[in-house]
Amino acid sequence: MNADVIIRKINESVVEIETTDDINHNIYNRYSEYTPGYQFNPRYKLRVWDGKYRAYNIKTNILPIGLVKDLISYLVAQKTTFQLEGFRDLELCEPLDEEKYTAQIKDNMKNAPFEIREYQDRAVRAALKYHRGILLSCTSSGKSLMLYNIIKSIRAQNYKKILLIVPNIMLVDQMYDDFKSYGWQQIEDEVERLGGGHEATFDCPVLISTWQSLQNKEEEFFEPFDAVFVDETHGAKAKVLGQMLRQCVNAKYKIGTTGTLPTDKSEILQIKSVIGDVIFELKSKELIDVGVLTKIQIANVIAKYPSEFVMANKGRSYPEEVKMVEEYADRNKVLQMIIEHTDAKHNILLLVNHLTHLKLLEEWLHETYPDRKVSIINGGVKASERSEIRVNIENEDGTILLATYATMSTGVNMPKLHDVILYSNSKSKIKVLQSIGRGLRKHKTKSQIILYDIVDDLTYKTRTGRVVDNYLIKHWRERMSYYKEQEFPTITTSINL
Repeated sequence: MNADVIIRKINESVVEIETTDDINHNIYNRYSEYTPGYQFNPRYKLRVWDGKYRAYNIKTNILPIGLVKDLISYLVAQKTTFQLEGFRDLELCEPLDEEKYTAQIKDNMKNAPFEIREYQDRAVRAALKYHRGILLSCTSSGKSLMLYNIIKSIRAQNYKKILLIVPNIMLVDQMYDDFKSYGWQQIEDEVERLGGGHEATFDCPVLISTWQSLQNKEEEFFEPFDAVFVDETHGAKAKVLGQMLRQCVNAKYKIGTTGTLPTDKSEILQIKSVIGDVIFELKSKELIDVGVLTKIQIANVIAKYPSEFVMANKGRSYPEEVKMVEEYADRNKVLQMIIEHTDAKHNILLLVNHLTHLKLLEEWLHETYPDRKVSIINGGVKASERSEIRVNIENEDGTILLATYATMSTGVNMPKLHDVILYSNSKSKIKVLQSIGRGLRKHKTKSQIILYDIVDDLTYKTRTGRVVDNYLIKHWRERMSYYKEQEFPTITTSINL
């Protein structure tokens, strides 16, 4: 073996590593990370598992192909020689023919009512150059237009079977409608949908589907695809979706788009294993500063609970605390204050976690604001009804859209939203920042978006004067770190319940 490490390509999903035992163990350790909550797992407690997700199989020497670029960077830094076997020329970085690229984008956009933006062009270039990787582009940056141009471009290069995976049934129709609005002629002959009431023949070159609609497909189903794209790719850490991507063994393109990656190292490792490194990055503030996105103001509203109530309920578990505040009737004073200090023509997105909470709020809203239209989106609402709500809100004023985070925090395009209220707790960076993105899209009826973060304050002092924080206050402080990272302006006020 002339080189210290041989990286041998097996297919478009995995490579085989040939090296010495010492280097092999170094690679094994490099691609190992503790999983969230590992210390509570029964297998860890029984000492049959060390709590780590390991991307590299040291017994078979198999490494996911998405980590190859990182491995090469690591080997170079370690001054370790390596040799690639089975890779196509220029596979890891294919320079663009500028003339052909410009002509192709011009053709893609010839029927579009606008031009591709400079940052979208950079994202498309990155995808066509590297073939694998993550486009980390903030919510409302027009990722569907990026995907449209990438897919149209590789279709022109004779890629015959392309799979686009979206996270929910609402986005199946939304993505298809977006592609059509960008000027994809004969889209009915080239693109078909699966999920949300759509059945597919699988004869068209492009398939748009939710991962849920694909989860029971056999391994052979994924083999013909020569390109696969994952919208909102932070979901790729999910076991089922990750398995699908691994089964796309002939997909020369594996590109994911997302506005936010998780903070947990093991989850990032899982995503990069099947898709690759971040090859393009764009933050919300950059687009707010140039006027592409709406200005935002974070308004933290601290709901202070009566001291008697706090003392009677201190020491509760996190699930108990969540249930308790969601059922606390006077908590809606906060909601009433916000709604009554908001322009009556504003469309408000009200986000919650649980269906029981949603039902309580639906009744309260109908009773308190009988003249306001209240639309509901949750997992039980059909795709066609969700799409109808999405389209109709463009022509509505004063609608309150009550929805679960699960159905609305990702990818949904509703520009005519003026205010967003986070009325249930979350410390998930993805969920919080994606939810904010629902309101950042520009619309002629708004100059800024206000995001109200409702914070339940059940803190108390011990006899020695020590302040004890409740779970929901602690989670809010984590959200504040996300706002600070994104450079969003914040103000904080309090209300006594």
